[in-house]
Amino acid sequence: MLARPEEAEAKVEPNVSRLDRKFSELVETCTKFSREISREAGFSTESLLPGESVTMNLEIARTIFGKWSVDILALLYGREEAGFQEIRRGLGAISSRVLSSKLARMQECGLVHRDVKPTRPPRVAYSLTERGLMVAKLGEPVFLFLRLEERPPVAPRSA
Repeated sequence: MLARPEEAEAKVEPNVSRLDRKFSELVETCTKFSREISREAGFSTESLLPGESVTMNLEIARTIFGKWSVDILALLYGREEAGFQEIRRGLGAISSRVLSSKLARMQECGLVHRDVKPTRPPRVAYSLTERGLMVAKLGEPVFLFLRLEERPPVAPRSA
């Protein structure tokens, strides 16, 4: 027997609402966490002008997550370790010069580790540092939220 449209909506909506509630709880937890850490680290958000914190965050995001940086971070997160050419092939259209520059900048930021292997010829392998791994893991819920928000609601199957 087919469900009426209003009954189908009732079956889909509780699941969506439950997910929305879970993400809202995560947002609240993250907000409290950020405030607590800011206080402990001595960051005073009260002394900042409106929008100043956003500007500072945007500057960090542009530095760390500029073009290709997120791609490199994701590739290394998925593979744990990769050589220069493996990264270049995995990203596709990036030039060797740009990749070299991005990897160097990510090393400076403490996100990527460069390991020269004692082989003949020497081989270089890149991996995420603990900081880089933490950034990737902190990003997981954000991307999960965006993926869930992007997809249309699942229509119930008819029996």
